[in-house]
Amino acid sequence: MRSSQASVRLPAVDRAVDLIELLSASAPGLTFSEICHTTHIPKSSVHYLIYTLLSRGYLQRNLDGRTYSIGSRLAAVGDHCEPERDVQLATTAELQQLARNSGLTAVATVLKGAEAVIVEVAEPSGNGSGGQWKGRHLDVHCTAQGKTLIAQLPDAEIDLLFQWRPLARFTRNTIWSLPSLKLHLARVRSEGFSFNNEEHIIGTRGVAAPVFDHVGHVITAVGVTGSTQELPQGRIPRLAESVVSAANAISRRLIEALPPTGRNHPF
Repeated sequence: MRSSQASVRLPAVDRAVDLIELLSASAPGLTFSEICHTTHIPKSSVHYLIYTLLSRGYLQRNLDGRTYSIGSRLAAVGDHCEPERDVQLATTAELQQLARNSGLTAVATVLKGAEAVIVEVAEPSGNGSGGQWKGRHLDVHCTAQGKTLIAQLPDAEIDLLFQWRPLARFTRNTIWSLPSLKLHLARVRSEGFSFNNEEHIIGTRGVAAPVFDHVGHVITAVGVTGSTQELPQGRIPRLAESVVSAANAISRRLIEALPPTGRNHPF
């Protein structure tokens, strides 16, 4: 007798994957109680799952000591994806320079479905304490990285992105209606960079700019993020210039690496 796929699935593996997927979609992390409540997995099983995944580096305990999020080991596994590895190689030098010059965490992201995913991170101190990590998923409507990645998309594609995904309202500054978001994205296109003014997390701001390929498609967004103390409003214009300059440098390098017949983008 042939077994169905459902009959040979291992419950423990299902639960581990459920936990990883839950935390990958929860940027600030979740507490033990929140994990139990959301997954409906028994507390004893959640305890063993967290302990095992922590010990293997697939989860991490956050600085507050109460919440858990995706660990660096899971991001390292994802590094084997060739397109993302290409983005990492292309952006590393500029991100490191941005981080050193600005004193802020610098990141590069790519668009996956209706989310932005961090594929490279540079910390000014090099100690990884900036609260960003490779593999972290970000909402696209309320982060500088996300808005940069979707700003060049036609309205029809933006409609599809949010067809089954409401614009969650995280703070009083969050843009939570699709018409308002489209108007905002027009401004992002015009200015050449995106600014997150405490739209996702109170006390956090960010600036990002697009990296284009040889036909003008956005392949990644690069930028910096920090606290409102590190990023006062008056610092944004000068910082945006630095971020746009870094993004343009990456775009030029990518285009110059192509055969002469493929270089048709104005950088």
